[in-house]
Amino acid sequence: MADGDLVAHLPPALADKLAKVLGMLGSAHDGEVAAAGRRANAMVKGVGLTWGEVIARAAPRPQPPHRPPRRWRRVVSPTDAAALCLHWPEVLTGWEADFCRSIVGRRRISAKQAAVLTRIAAKIEAFARASGEWA
Repeated sequence: MADGDLVAHLPPALADKLAKVLGMLGSAHDGEVAAAGRRANAMVKGVGLTWGEVIARAAPRPQPPHRPPRRWRRVVSPTDAAALCLHWPEVLTGWEADFCRSIVGRRRISAKQAAVLTRIAAKIEAFARASGEWA
């Protein structure tokens, strides 16, 4: 059942009533607890839902982490290029991401490392230009 369907089947008035009935589960009287549990179950089943659907609907959805705006720009050093490349993890392979992380903070890199970094940076720059993330 889709999320939109759950809203249609569990109107706010019924949700409020269900919350009150569930509040009775804390009673010190066992009979009231059993009656509240049975009543809540009947309410949920009465609208054609399962407890899993009710709970899934009530649980907050995790929000994707906020990502600050990113812009590709002219790089000034190998460590700057590597750090900038890491802002586009969806474009990097696992190996490329590891390589860039290994370069960040270095004062010097070899000619071979520079060539690899240049290739990776060109790939990220092309992606940034195509996606409008070019400064």
